Amino acid sequence: MPQTTAQVRAGMAFIALSMAIFAVQDAMTRVLVAHIAPPQIMMVRLWVFAAGALGVAALRGRLGQVLRPRRPGLQFLRAAFSALEIVLIAWALQYLGLAEAHALFASFPLMAALMAAVALGERIGGARAAAIAAGFLGAMLIVKPGMGVFRPQAFIALSAAACFAAYQVAGRLAARHDDFLTSIVQIPLIGAVLLTPAGLWVWRTPQQAEWGLIVAISAAGIMGHLLLVRALEHAPAATLQPFNYLLLAFATAIGAGWFGERPDWLSILGALIIAASGLYSVLHGDAQP
Repeated sequence: MPQTTAQVRAGMAFIALSMAIFAVQDAMTRVLVAHIAPPQIMMVRLWVFAAGALGVAALRGRLGQVLRPRRPGLQFLRAAFSALEIVLIAWALQYLGLAEAHALFASFPLMAALMAAVALGERIGGARAAAIAAGFLGAMLIVKPGMGVFRPQAFIALSAAACFAAYQVAGRLAARHDDFLTSIVQIPLIGAVLLTPAGLWVWRTPQQAEWGLIVAISAAGIMGHLLLVRALEHAPAATLQPFNYLLLAFATAIGAGWFGERPDWLSILGALIIAASGLYSVLHGDAQP
């Protein structure tokens, strides 16, 4: 059944709120990673998320079904990319500002387009290829190789973007075999299992304030994902996709207001090029050469 205008607007409001929550979550993560290792933070976060997802599945009487996916290999691959991505972005926040990290991370739709062409045989087209090339230029303006201010830590954020792009492509394959609830259980559960050895290896008992941040980060992750689900229930994914770039805007505002970040003009220009290229790629995904 096609969505009404009111439903689509509600979906837009839900995804905008989710992006704001994710930006606040990353700001809290940036504070916490100065004291707690990223694998420990993300291990706890994923176990909390997994417990919540399992609870939802149990309430719906589908616990046994979601624990037996039709394509376990794909679910494992998708969860592994997701777990690696959240650790890498937390690690990047140890060295980069919120705005800089998210500007680089915003290149993931362009990477996903390239990966989909290889893994799924999707046609890129000349216009979309130009958008990918422009996005690469934008990333290089932020990284600034050979300009005396090169920061190799920027490649941590780019690696996180690559992992998230791979996660999306693997998710599109998994969606052909397993429904959304199965994936929303499998991703945090497998990710938590994968991160537990590393999380326990670097474990340091958090202080009371640090536990508060860990709880807040975990709650924000659950709330943000629930709002994303609600958004997709109200509006098509293609309509909502451009709103993902609100995360970059929110992260830039929080970085300036909370941490006093002032990106230079090349970084701002690079972020704008990446966002414009990504939006063009998303909105013209079916463009022909």
